[in-house]
Amino acid sequence: MKFWPLAVVTAAAGTLSPAWAASYAEVIQTAPALLPDRLNPSGRDIPLGGPLRDGPFILGEVDYILTADDRILVQLDTLTPLIEPRVSAQELERIRHGLAGRNRLSTEELAGLGLPLAYDPATFGLVLTLDPAMRPRQAISIAGSNYAVVGRLAEPARLSAYVTAFATADYVHQGLSDDVGFETPTILLDSAVRYQGFVFENEATISKRFSRDGTRLVYDDLARTARYTAGDLEPTSRGFSGATSMAGLSIVRSYAELEPQRNVQPRGQRTFTLERASTVETFINGRSVQQTRLNPGTYDIRDFPFAQGANDVRLVIRDDTGRENVINFSLNFDRSLLASGLTEFGLFGGVESNPGGDGIDYSDTLGASGFYRRGLTDELTAGGNFRVNENGGVVGAEMVWASPIGTLGGDIAASSINGIGEGYAINASFERTFGDGFSAARTLTATFQTVSKDFATPGSLSADNRYAWEAGLTYAHTIGATQYITTDAFYSAGRGAEPDQRTVRATYGWRASPRLMWSLEGVYEDRRNQEEYGIRLALTYRFSQFSSGTAEVDTRRERARVGYQTSRGRGVHSWSAAANIDRSETATGVNASITNVLNRVEIGGSHQTFFASDGGDITDQRTSVRAGASLAFADGAFGVSRPIYDSFALVRSHKSLNGAEVYVEPRDQFFSARSGPLGGAVSPELSAYSPRVLTFDVPEAPPGYDLGAGSAQVLPPYRSGYLITVGSDYFVSAVGELIDAAGQPLKLWVGQAVELSQPDRAPVRMFTNASGRFALQGLRPGRWRIESAADSTTVYILDVPADAEGLVRVGIIRPENR
Repeated sequence: MKFWPLAVVTAAAGTLSPAWAASYAEVIQTAPALLPDRLNPSGRDIPLGGPLRDGPFILGEVDYILTADDRILVQLDTLTPLIEPRVSAQELERIRHGLAGRNRLSTEELAGLGLPLAYDPATFGLVLTLDPAMRPRQAISIAGSNYAVVGRLAEPARLSAYVTAFATADYVHQGLSDDVGFETPTILLDSAVRYQGFVFENEATISKRFSRDGTRLVYDDLARTARYTAGDLEPTSRGFSGATSMAGLSIVRSYAELEPQRNVQPRGQRTFTLERASTVETFINGRSVQQTRLNPGTYDIRDFPFAQGANDVRLVIRDDTGRENVINFSLNFDRSLLASGLTEFGLFGGVESNPGGDGIDYSDTLGASGFYRRGLTDELTAGGNFRVNENGGVVGAEMVWASPIGTLGGDIAASSINGIGEGYAINASFERTFGDGFSAARTLTATFQTVSKDFATPGSLSADNRYAWEAGLTYAHTIGATQYITTDAFYSAGRGAEPDQRTVRATYGWRASPRLMWSLEGVYEDRRNQEEYGIRLALTYRFSQFSSGTAEVDTRRERARVGYQTSRGRGVHSWSAAANIDRSETATGVNASITNVLNRVEIGGSHQTFFASDGGDITDQRTSVRAGASLAFADGAFGVSRPIYDSFALVRSHKSLNGAEVYVEPRDQFFSARSGPLGGAVSPELSAYSPRVLTFDVPEAPPGYDLGAGSAQVLPPYRSGYLITVGSDYFVSAVGELIDAAGQPLKLWVGQAVELSQPDRAPVRMFTNASGRFALQGLRPGRWRIESAADSTTVYILDVPADAEGLVRVGIIRPENR
């Protein structure tokens, strides 16, 4: 490795052993004291290397020669790869033309090409100052940071695997049946094996019996932005076509992300499927209105009468392990645009299946579904979708247009189902946001949907279209930075004997202080000839950055709720807790939960009370305890960890550290994982195709032990594992002094150390300060030759003792003839 001063290494790596830093600081000085008007007073050319910085970002290492006349000649093969991502395609083509046929260029010549570089004597590096007009256009994501991958990425393990187990036990105090007491414990298993890009994954449940919940082989072709899957599929639904689980083959392209297969998928526009017993919390237009306990099966949104007439229904589904899935049902279809020329698609085919509590029930029905979307221009996206089986099919089309007056969207579909007939469905929407910024933004949204009497999707036994048409109108207005108003109205025109439904709602919110938030909502509903109206007053108070309390009263549902939630810590030993009391006209329910994150396991407990859909009586009340852990494997190494959901990194110490504990992401008194008797430290929360920098430290490492970079940058493939070894055979740091043949300190001298037993290994670059002292990192026990590229006749021999543990002081070294 090349030597950089301590300040640079610290900034790049982000973590250093305190013992290493204390020992190294006594011999690492800043740049040599140079004459104020000279960069190089030595009178000879000096080959150097150091960090290339673009503002606060270190792009990597660049080699150059600091000439005797103070010019800087930059080695282009080290510079070009670092600047390519920083300039636009048009400017890059011009720069490449100017660099053609050259190995080195002076900083003056590079400045003429638009690449001004300045020498930084404090770091021996170069600083790049680019004209903003030369930089590429970048997208800014409101949802998250636009993280750019800069520098070397760690390679995922060639073979990795994990199995995650969630164990839960319930004590039922009250249920739909007369059975109370302890239920049979349940263990949910989720496993994946990845080998050279192919992932074999399984889900299963162990309770009264073993049931397999899903098995599939997945391969992601990133060059073509496609995911190929064979096995149990959960197809994507678009428009009115719907989707059903099946066993077969699929290919999907998604620009947003390549996501893992999910437990719960929409089956059509208003239905969803549960693979296991779960708690379903329903949010209507952003507020929680109901929490229900449901068994495995397929459910229709019409089963939730309080959701009728609402344009925004969100279901938060939590299974017994605490994992969440969110499903949105809305008259507002997906109106996302694609950039011009980009395409998304999905094609699914196989035998239809039905997940349930006893495993997967495969039918004899062949089916297929798919969708295709393309950005025709940056303002117009169009596509189509279909779903068919032997009983009939649905075909649809969609369009989104970002017009000058607002976003217009539409979906149309036609169906033909044996035994039901032909039908059609149309959905249209309009949305416009206007105003002069976030503090005065206004949004107007209008939706309209009509479904014919006989419209249905494949697999339906009958058509159930109770409303001839539905329409909604929403207006939202922010007032300054502390207040907002939202109003909406929805109307559903009943078909035949089905009565019309209408809802009118108005909400006012006010952040009275940084800690206090009020909201007041008034609602009027007329559904199935039953009129209801009322107000809901809600208060949220933040006691600290770690805890808050809520209180609300709902006169329409005749319910009141008071709650408190808090959390402490980060990473290992962190915990969170929440509790609330619900009071209805006829019953009082208590809900509470606590979760504790440990190094190798995650544990938790909860008490839940479920009310009937009308908000009155209690239907289910249970106390649960749960625990989750994983066994991870990567290229021959094992480790026990907290639950792994997608990808992981197993970080272990090198044998030269003699079993010293490795801490992952240490910060203040917190850390996210620690190695020990149960294997390396496992970071279990990596997400596929999301860049991440993992830092690590070994506090008990010997003084002067070279941990290397102290960090690793990863870009995990789907369900992948990393094996990262902290430390190496090249862990020794050496400090000493070089003198010349006359016995004088060898001042401001640049050279390199070559391992005599491994002469083909990259040398370690070094330099001396104004006193002839030097410091070297990345050595291992054995004999090293110190030499200068400019003078091959004089060399120095450095012997690193076999029992070296970290920092070695070698004293004065005299020259030897080659």
